Amino acid sequence: MNKDYMYFYTKVSGANISPTARSVYRALLQYANRKTWSCFPSVNTLSRDTGLSSRTIRRSLQVLEKEELILRIHRTRENNGNTSNMYFLN
Repeated sequence: MNKDYMYFYTKVSGANISPTARSVYRALLQYANRKTWSCFPSVNTLSRDTGLSSRTIRRSLQVLEKEELILRIHRTRENNGNTSNMYFLN
């Protein structure tokens, strides 16, 4: 199945999650590469885009991961410093 933007938008609309988690998912969708459906915005970027606090973004990402709407991959820099996570939309 060739997934497109509306597939993911509709999928999250029917999910049993809070409106806040939906908002975070849709923010991720805005950054997603349309071929791989992956993205890597920071929590601060998502916070700025949604108007939600960083803590609320983190909680929503946990919900999205638990509901298998996203896959989160922790990333580090070459010097072992942290950088933004990579997210894959499922």
